[in-house]
Amino acid sequence: MAGRKKVKLAYIMNDASRKTSYNKRKNGFIKKMHEINILCDVPVCGIMYSPYESQPVVWPNLLETQRLITKFRSMPEAERNKKMVTHEMFLKQRIEKEQEKLNKLKKENREKQIRMLMNQCLTGRPLIGLDLNDLNDMECMIKECVTEIVAQIKSRKEENLAERNQTQVARTQVLAPSTDQNMHAAMETQMFDLNNMDAMQTAPWFVGDVSNQHFGYVDDQIPPL
Repeated sequence: MAGRKKVKLAYIMNDASRKTSYNKRKNGFIKKMHEINILCDVPVCGIMYSPYESQPVVWPNLLETQRLITKFRSMPEAERNKKMVTHEMFLKQRIEKEQEKLNKLKKENREKQIRMLMNQCLTGRPLIGLDLNDLNDMECMIKECVTEIVAQIKSRKEENLAERNQTQVARTQVLAPSTDQNMHAAMETQMFDLNNMDAMQTAPWFVGDVSNQHFGYVDDQIPPL
């Protein structure tokens, strides 16, 4: 879908075209006032004089328009003129905005020009033929590039250091439970050995006192001399 053609803001010389444009924009203007009034709950009124109509067009109606005008005039002058813009002020604001755009474009073009000079110098062009302004601008751009590179290197080092610290912390958290489990298992083994030794010490049979159901004690099996 093709975009709408941008209309040049200038007086329309042809009478028929001017009248057609007026009717279209009048209806669009009334539609916008209605939308602001409904969507934003803002009281709006409009009065349009034109050579194509015997009476001015008043929206939404004459009574509501008179009420809003009376309310507006009863406001303090400072409050009433707070957001007012004269034709001169409007043109001044537009000029300032266009001047800002122009300055931005000039800066971008100058940066592109200096980059081209830097590339030419890297390919063998001597610096002798450059004037002082070009050299100063080139120096400023080189310093900015170096500062940006140093900042990127520092940021990359900090990121790598943070990743290493996170990895070490994760490894410590993984190894800590296994170490605790090993210590717990060793303690259980040690307790088991101590319990076995106590059981052996309290048992009723030892070497030399081993009883036998059929032969009695071991010492009784030795025949008398």
